[in-house]
Amino acid sequence: MNNCNLFKYSSWNSLEINDTVSARSHTKLATECSAAFADLGTFLPLVLGLIWVAGMDPVGLLYGFAGFALLTAVVYRRPIPVQPMKAVAAMGIAGLISAETLIATGILMGIILLALSQTGRIEQLKQWIPKTVLHGMRVALAITLVVSTLQLVELNPIGVLLLLALLIALQWSALRSISALVVLIVGFLMFGGDLASVSPHWGWSWPSFAWPALSAFEAASLEAVLPQLALTLTNALILTAVVAKDYFPEDSERLTERRFAFTSGLANLCLAPIGAMPMCHGAGGLVAHRALGSQTGWSIAFFGLACLAVAGFFGVQATVLLASVPAEVVVTLMLYAAWVLADPKSLLKIRPSCRAVIVLMIPFVWFGGLFVALLVGLAAEKLRTRWFLSPANS
Repeated sequence: MNNCNLFKYSSWNSLEINDTVSARSHTKLATECSAAFADLGTFLPLVLGLIWVAGMDPVGLLYGFAGFALLTAVVYRRPIPVQPMKAVAAMGIAGLISAETLIATGILMGIILLALSQTGRIEQLKQWIPKTVLHGMRVALAITLVVSTLQLVELNPIGVLLLLALLIALQWSALRSISALVVLIVGFLMFGGDLASVSPHWGWSWPSFAWPALSAFEAASLEAVLPQLALTLTNALILTAVVAKDYFPEDSERLTERRFAFTSGLANLCLAPIGAMPMCHGAGGLVAHRALGSQTGWSIAFFGLACLAVAGFFGVQATVLLASVPAEVVVTLMLYAAWVLADPKSLLKIRPSCRAVIVLMIPFVWFGGLFVALLVGLAAEKLRTRWFLSPANS
């Protein structure tokens, strides 16, 4: 009888454990699904700008993000983001390069990144960049994200503050796992994204293959590749690897600059001919997903599936659907990600001389972008090191 009772007790405990594990799994899955929308602040403004101004096909563009996101989720199994390449995206939105040149840039960047992934040049470049400068790059990137998102038109600052307060409060509540989704829904209710004119069409939309003309490759090589390559090396490869290894040290052998270069290169080379824009990984996106609780590649996979569904079901109307997301939601998510990326607490813990180098880098972001800020930081750090190592100051 006692044995029978022990068996029942053990079985009941086993059921309770299984229920607990199942509940935790569902909570984690909800968190990953919610965090899939964490990087909308970078994604939406650039994508919509390229569709409206540069004339890129929304179907091919979204298929590109879907393919790259699903590849990244499978390869890394961590929330390594996929983002638009910002330098060439800005050129396209400014009307400096055409949609065909953007596609040609993606193909050329794919070839270059694949070549770099087969050498040790990226690791050598990383060794030349001190930790102080890398932290300065994080702060500089956070500032650029804030500036770019605050340039959105028809923005309600009170609404942004309310949504930001809601997002922060949710991090301390039982709804933390779905905080991004809650902010997205509340944002729609408050600021009324117009979905009435959006409707799926019959059938499934597919991208079309189009190889750019030789003139587009010439324009891409002369105008777009070098500025973008400088930003990609620092932000999409080196800085992303630094942040990824900090978050997931147990996966440091997989989350490397060389592997990021390989996956970015492969995705651009294969997906640009179907209309995808130049894409890369990014430290800001990684921080955004991680800040909202993502630990695995499921958030990136959900993002990829969402892009695929929007492209396939809505076709050319995908632009209207994306544009219906309130700007206040986009800015809220980006401001939160920028704060986490800058990491002000750790900034206060470092030496004052190192902090001075970081502060010095910030103004140069406005004058020349992240690459110029990197050069200034390297020069300032070298002078700082020489000063403290000199006999007169030792």
